[in-house]
Amino acid sequence: MEVAFKEEPEALALERAGPRLERTFQVARQLRGAYRHADQWASVLQYATGEVRGGVSYGLTVPDVLADLTGRMVAWASHREPASCLSSDGEQPALLAGDTLRDEQGRLLLLTVPSAPTTPDGEVLLPPGLVPELKVHWELADCEVKQGERTRGARLRFEGPRGRDSAPVTVSVGETKQLLLKGLRYEVRVARARADASDRCGQAVFTLFREGLRERL
Repeated sequence: MEVAFKEEPEALALERAGPRLERTFQVARQLRGAYRHADQWASVLQYATGEVRGGVSYGLTVPDVLADLTGRMVAWASHREPASCLSSDGEQPALLAGDTLRDEQGRLLLLTVPSAPTTPDGEVLLPPGLVPELKVHWELADCEVKQGERTRGARLRFEGPRGRDSAPVTVSVGETKQLLLKGLRYEVRVARARADASDRCGQAVFTLFREGLRERL
């Protein structure tokens, strides 16, 4: 899923505290199924604060859209920075990235992770402090390293705080499964999960939707 942010005047969008950009706003208007390109279209959360106009856009596969959040207060955060390990794809640091959308009580509505480095010791790195209620680990899938490839396929294990209100789940690439996290149910989708065969970082790509947040138009 692609996430895009726009704010006018544009200069205000450059206000970033280190690698993180955050906005809390009331959804004034929501576009659902806008700006279609091939099999993707956008759910756009629009807001206005004084002279500032902005929006956060989520690209979903047709016919999926976000449930109507018009009138609700939400908090959006986006994090992008280089990780501390090299990517298996080259000589550059792996990208550590994630975006969250939370409700008025601070509870997670949506987590999109376009790049989470998978470390050699089985951890899946998430931006520090972005989703403290969630831990992710990887384990090897039932496949071998192909000749000439650095990485192997993996499965991801998602878990929350220990207790009766959370239940871990393991998800393979291409699967969607249910996750219980702090008493709330989520749909977990894994688009990519690769582990490096040596000492570099692989990559995981996944999304968590609060149950009921994803609808079909």
